[in-house]
Amino acid sequence: MSEQRNLEPGTSGSSEQLTPQALQPSYQQAKSVIVLNISGNYMGTTNFYVPGRDLNVNPSKMPFNIKTEDSEKQSLKENCLKYVKATADITNRVPLQATKQENVSKEEFGNTSSWLFKKQTDKKNIPPESLFEEASLSYDEKINSLHETTNKHQQNVAGLTGIAGIGKTTYCKFVLIHWTESHPHSFVFYISIRDVDFMERSNLLKFLLVSTDHDYKFKPETDDSILDEINKSSDTLIVIDGLDEAEITGDFSKHPHGMSLHQEKMPYCILMNLLNCRLLPNAKKLIASRPNAFLNFNPECKPVFMLQVLGLSKQSQNLLCKQYSKTEEQQKHVQDELEKQPNVSALLFIPIFARLIIPYFVDNLESNKPVLSISDVFLNQLEQWQKNPKFVTDKKHLKQLTKLAFDGVENCQFSFPSQDFVKHGIEMKSIEPFMCAHAKHQHGMLVLDGEKTFFFIHATWQEFLAALHLMVFVSYEEFSSKIQQIFQQSSWEVVVRFLFGFCHQKVQEKLKKTFPDCQKVDRKGKVVKTQARKLLPDLSELFSDIPLTAAEFFNDPIESNLQMVKFKSREKDSTLYNICSWANEAKDDDLTKAVANSLPNPLLLSGDFLPHQVISFCHVLSAAEESHILNVGDWQNPSTFTGLGLHTLLSTIQQSTHKIPKLHLMDVDLSVDFEIILEFLPGFTELTLHTCGLTISMVKNLVGVITQHNIHLSHLELSGNNLNGVGKYLAKSIHLMQALVLVNCNLQENDFIAIAEATAKRDTNMSWLNLSFNVMSKKSLDSFAPGVHKLDGMLLNECSVTGDGLEQLCLEISKRQKPMNVLYLRRNNIGLIGVNHVSSCVYNIRVLWLNDCNLTITCLRVLIAAILNMDHSMVYLDLSENKFGDEGAIALATCLVKVEILGVSDCDITPVGAEALHKANIELKRRIGGLPDISQATAASSVERPHEVAQKPKKLCAIS
Repeated sequence: MSEQRNLEPGTSGSSEQLTPQALQPSYQQAKSVIVLNISGNYMGTTNFYVPGRDLNVNPSKMPFNIKTEDSEKQSLKENCLKYVKATADITNRVPLQATKQENVSKEEFGNTSSWLFKKQTDKKNIPPESLFEEASLSYDEKINSLHETTNKHQQNVAGLTGIAGIGKTTYCKFVLIHWTESHPHSFVFYISIRDVDFMERSNLLKFLLVSTDHDYKFKPETDDSILDEINKSSDTLIVIDGLDEAEITGDFSKHPHGMSLHQEKMPYCILMNLLNCRLLPNAKKLIASRPNAFLNFNPECKPVFMLQVLGLSKQSQNLLCKQYSKTEEQQKHVQDELEKQPNVSALLFIPIFARLIIPYFVDNLESNKPVLSISDVFLNQLEQWQKNPKFVTDKKHLKQLTKLAFDGVENCQFSFPSQDFVKHGIEMKSIEPFMCAHAKHQHGMLVLDGEKTFFFIHATWQEFLAALHLMVFVSYEEFSSKIQQIFQQSSWEVVVRFLFGFCHQKVQEKLKKTFPDCQKVDRKGKVVKTQARKLLPDLSELFSDIPLTAAEFFNDPIESNLQMVKFKSREKDSTLYNICSWANEAKDDDLTKAVANSLPNPLLLSGDFLPHQVISFCHVLSAAEESHILNVGDWQNPSTFTGLGLHTLLSTIQQSTHKIPKLHLMDVDLSVDFEIILEFLPGFTELTLHTCGLTISMVKNLVGVITQHNIHLSHLELSGNNLNGVGKYLAKSIHLMQALVLVNCNLQENDFIAIAEATAKRDTNMSWLNLSFNVMSKKSLDSFAPGVHKLDGMLLNECSVTGDGLEQLCLEISKRQKPMNVLYLRRNNIGLIGVNHVSSCVYNIRVLWLNDCNLTITCLRVLIAAILNMDHSMVYLDLSENKFGDEGAIALATCLVKVEILGVSDCDITPVGAEALHKANIELKRRIGGLPDISQATAASSVERPHEVAQKPKKLCAIS
């Protein structure tokens, strides 16, 4: 195998920077071999793998009677494993944070920015060894909750996203390391998309081996046999890295033609058939990319499970400071200086930036030179190299190299054959600090020369050099002609941010000093800022809030679902975040004020916020001339904050006249910010603190402020916190709440009784009370019976409710003067006894969920009889996940006249039962969700459940 080195300047694993001088001896040594970059290995020291050493398969270790064909299989398997182990070796690694993402629908998946993804509600760090276990759990959750019919093998596919330089490739290598250790005899394939020629036909095996150094000889008979074995194996791992570096148009929306295991097809078809699991369905697959490559991704091929790399934790950042500092005193000094410049330190969670920023602070501790922006950091690194006598890239070649980088970004090209350097007039020695080479050769042979492919040490460096080319080397006329197109395409996102960094007056002075002949930098900066101002009117399209409050949601379930679907399906873009980050990078007071004065009021900030996003937004918000109302998150989708993001936002608002009437948070450590939240509480109308580590004492203080100030909340959610014993405190403020959500809070019998008694004493009805995922005894449930007339909605999902337990509750529901809006009993084994009780009051329930309640055909007939006796129609009845089959479907056909919407997903209904329902529905035109497709189905009778109805996307700006 060829030698592998990370040639990223300034990224050695110790406190010594990897300067051109330090590189020179290694470069001379590397002339006898080929240099292979380990892209993304930010946290490792330099690694060497000598060609021919420990990489040959030892025939003596194989069984004597093994067949020739099996020998080739075993050899290929071992070669793949050894190649992957070498490629993935990472020493001194610093932990990366990664977390699941949720709701990867077509609309939400088609983002225009890498900062718009949503994570799972049980957001947590996901170690590489748990990746596919989490993917399987996530798949099951989605199937169970949304009743979608998908390919079951998609639980074997995981997607990985993250912003530039965040550590996606590093995470992939962590996965590879774990897999090779835990599955030492499996097939493992690592595919770097930059190695794939999308214009040349290939078979599946060649595609899998495109990035692997191997000595396998392709032969049709052996190929087919190996593929058959891989196809059967459930231990095969395929890692596909760098989807955003695919040298094609970048459009992954096309539906791939089907193909067999042994066909030869274009690489796009192979890739997408791997992802939709038509090929190698049993194999585990991980595909990594910046999110822009997933724009309008084909819905059949997108992973059900998505993972987002969140970068370096605060502890990891401090560890890096320790690595670069010579003494503890110096480390503390560096950390103190970083704290003083949050606009830069907020970027330390991104490994590539941390590896440049921290050494720069170490080198400049005594001079106290301020760091202006990330563009300044990159430019300073370039200046340091140029001062070194061993730096072989003179300004002439640097101009040519920046042109190569620019052309690469423009043409979606990330790997460059040697002829590209000839075309641009670049001498090979001049690329040393910026690029690495990749070459293929046979095992056991020392390669002295050969066909090489080159690529930049990191895509972010390519983008920085492309921005440098635009700002320094191209003519003003050419710059002006390209700038509008560059602003419109997401692939230029990082380049544009560098351009704004170059707009800073002091950075421009550095540019002019370094490049005396640079082309009209001042005028170009004005053009860049003018282009940003043209986008300010787009901020008027930002939402102020979601369409309806939690209290209103169940009043009209059909209309509410339509409004929410319309809201969620709107196309999101990154206009707000981008403009704020540009203003922060440029540090231009006029531009910052213009952005601040263009912000709509109120403003909805929803999604998942990374530290630099919050810093950029607060930079703009601080310049606002009027007080703003900010709604953070919404009650259906609480927001998450990484690092000190929440503290930064709350502190900024605390020191201003801005207000937060609605705050919805999830998985945020409130040890620092809880007192600030209490300070804001009198102005709240909605509050969510989901999985925030709340204690009984904290909730006691929260309730104390609510009651003291008589704060009327339309929504309070404290789900995911261990609140055993909280009932007596919440009871004091129940009368001030319209919707209370206490899902999975480990509530006990005394808690339920206290809450129930307080509910019964209310003067007005409560919109809904959600107690799901808490174990409820019969006594606990009975305690709510006297006050159920004060509850318009009650959600008891998976509460261990029995049939007997429902008796008193249903008796009181039957006595209500006004029908109950919703009763949710999913995943409670209520059986026939429970169905009898529910049937006695079904006429007084508008929306009833009985999913996975162990309902037999006998249970179903009892319920149907009660429904047929009603003098009105139910709005919605969901019976999904009850295995009553075709007999139940035929019985349900008789009661469609009294049910407006029916859900029957995963009920073992075949086309026979589906046809009976469709025939009964021809004139009624009810909505039925979850039926299998049959030829007789009409469009009117086979539409999805209301919250799944597709809506035409509309433009939506968001900071999420």
